[in-house]
Amino acid sequence: MRKKHCIFCNSLNTKRYGTRSKKRNTSFGKRNLYYQRWYCNDCKRAFKPDQDHPVNFSMQIRACELYYDSEASYRAVSRQLGIAPYRIFKIINTLGANCKSTVDVACGLKPRWSGYLFIDEKSIFIKGVEWFLLLAVDLKTQDIVHWDLVSRENEVNVAWFLIIIKMVIKYPFKGVISDLLPEFFGTVRWLLPGIPHQFCTYHAYRATEFYLKYHYTGGNRLWAERFLLITRIICRCKALSTALRAIGYLERHQDELRQAKLIKRMNILRIRFPNLIKRFKDHNLRPDNNIVENVIKQLNQKFKKVAGFEFYETAYNSIKLLVMRYRFHTFNCSRIPGNNGKSPLELAGIDASNINWVRFSQKC
Repeated sequence: MRKKHCIFCNSLNTKRYGTRSKKRNTSFGKRNLYYQRWYCNDCKRAFKPDQDHPVNFSMQIRACELYYDSEASYRAVSRQLGIAPYRIFKIINTLGANCKSTVDVACGLKPRWSGYLFIDEKSIFIKGVEWFLLLAVDLKTQDIVHWDLVSRENEVNVAWFLIIIKMVIKYPFKGVISDLLPEFFGTVRWLLPGIPHQFCTYHAYRATEFYLKYHYTGGNRLWAERFLLITRIICRCKALSTALRAIGYLERHQDELRQAKLIKRMNILRIRFPNLIKRFKDHNLRPDNNIVENVIKQLNQKFKKVAGFEFYETAYNSIKLLVMRYRFHTFNCSRIPGNNGKSPLELAGIDASNINWVRFSQKC
């Protein structure tokens, strides 16, 4: 039985207390309309639940914490708090609409980041239409520096995304790690000149493997396997000299690659090669973007429980709270020494031990 909050003391220690009726004028004449009465065992008063009574801020915080921290559904939170599921949704959506942005957090707390930034994207469906979540994560702290929800992964959206990080948030860029998205490559090159940009070697190898497995029509399987092996050496080697010898071998056998119809893949590898070896010139650059993939995986645990979004505003508000919760949530199974027991913001030099993330998230 779902209990009702007492309208006098907000207690859930209530019980049903009989029914009452009122005569109302309807289209069928006067009719008796019955309603349920309730009794509060704490303040010893009977009451009629007010369907639209305001929920105090402490209860709103509790609802938000239950929904995000325990990864519960609206119905599960409703059963614990005695508030209708749709009202739980409205409460959380209102908190999300009033949630601080990444710019507000950066200006207010001034986190100290490492300067090495991961950039990645994730597909999110809103009413069956694919949108893209752009995500920027700091390497050392694993803090989400900035995010945005865009309709297309074009250069305009990516450029605006990076401009906010550079000009407004004032991120101290020292290096960028991303996947092979052409929009990332072109935008970083002209917007962040002189900043080393490392491509994810895992994505580079998998892209070549996928092409040779499903799209290669040259017929020369020997050279196809040899090309894949050399690509793997370039992506996974531990020394710059090894990568240079591997690409040099392919350069010396361009005639064979042309006959095997692999010259286009060779041209693609030649273009990507300078960004695949940046990790040897700056050892702080990671060869892959596993860290940002793990962040996306943590966010995705909540997305999987949501059967899609109906509106852009609902999705945007939900992601704002989800990102805020992640930034204050402490790591408990990290393989990186010193990370367990600390949140991303604490790793960025912020004392977040006495901060309630829901209260902090609200603008005013």
